[in-house]
Amino acid sequence: MAVKARASSSPQSQKETEQMLEAIRQGGVDAFVVQDSEGDRVYTLEGSDLPYSDLVERMQQGAAMLTSDGAFIYCNRALAALLGAGRETLIGRRLHEFLPEIDSASCATLIRDSQISPCDHEMTLLCSESVQIPGNFSFTPLTRDKSVISVLVTDLRQQKAQAEFALRLQTIQEEERKRVSRELHDSAGQILAAIGISLALVSAQADKLDASGAKALSDSTILLDQVSSEIRTMSHLLHPPLLDAVGLVSALRWYVDGFSERSKIKVELQIDQGIGRLHEDLEIAIFRIVQECLTNVHRHSGSASAAISLRHDGQHLKVAVRDEGRGISAEKQRDLNTVGRGGVGFIGMRERLRRFGGTLEVQSSKSGTTVTAMLKAA
Repeated sequence: MAVKARASSSPQSQKETEQMLEAIRQGGVDAFVVQDSEGDRVYTLEGSDLPYSDLVERMQQGAAMLTSDGAFIYCNRALAALLGAGRETLIGRRLHEFLPEIDSASCATLIRDSQISPCDHEMTLLCSESVQIPGNFSFTPLTRDKSVISVLVTDLRQQKAQAEFALRLQTIQEEERKRVSRELHDSAGQILAAIGISLALVSAQADKLDASGAKALSDSTILLDQVSSEIRTMSHLLHPPLLDAVGLVSALRWYVDGFSERSKIKVELQIDQGIGRLHEDLEIAIFRIVQECLTNVHRHSGSASAAISLRHDGQHLKVAVRDEGRGISAEKQRDLNTVGRGGVGFIGMRERLRRFGGTLEVQSSKSGTTVTAMLKAA
């Protein structure tokens, strides 16, 4: 028979607490009796295929049960390990004690709000004077009267480290793009210009060449023009000079015109009036997102047309790229809408958006695909 563990919102004796935790560990607890000013309240822990305690103890996330004022009734091993404390020392203490002052106020609000509906928020765990752990806290009411709250704590250190690495990598990539763009323009471009001058001198004496020599000179001049054009296009695609000189709007118009000419895909570009210069990194992020989306339209959609819109409501920027191609399978669409999944291009777009608190959504059907990015304007 399952036993009942008696807990209180004030600290228990160590012996009673150890007995309760041992019962939880063995899967023998099916209810908690909480003592408060109104008397004993019984909270059952039914409804799981596995014993509740076994399920919670196996979780890698930190998990706890809290009273309505944030006091620990129970916590699992994972949360105790995050806090660097023994579980018996946590019972009766308040979650607020392990948060910085600014998050302590937020925690009180979240616990109160969770009595209406589940909610979550990112806060910092103060594990010691030198160890602070960023975490996502999810609060959910456990009982009908909402007087006992569950909280799940997800350690975000690895996620934060990955995001910082991705940001550094993108910064390095953009710097390298700028460097290669300058090299193509300043070095290769100057060499091609010098070759052009030499060919012009030879062309001035073309009457001294036989037919085959004159044809070779003419072909060389044509090829030089083609190479110069390709080098110039590559340089601008790596890092459009218009992006630095006059901003995103002009750079997008230049890119869309060039893309349409090269791909033979008709592209409609709609940009809200009044969108001026944005932060440099934000302009680069939007430009790269549009660039990636149009590349995907060309490679995968089979669409003869595409439409791009850039909207601004004062607080957010909305970028949407739509095609009328063959669409994406439901399975692929789920992958693209799942953080951390999808192709390299979509993962890269999400990493760019993360920096600006942005989101990415893919909607697709047999009539085409729309990729929508939302970013904070400031």
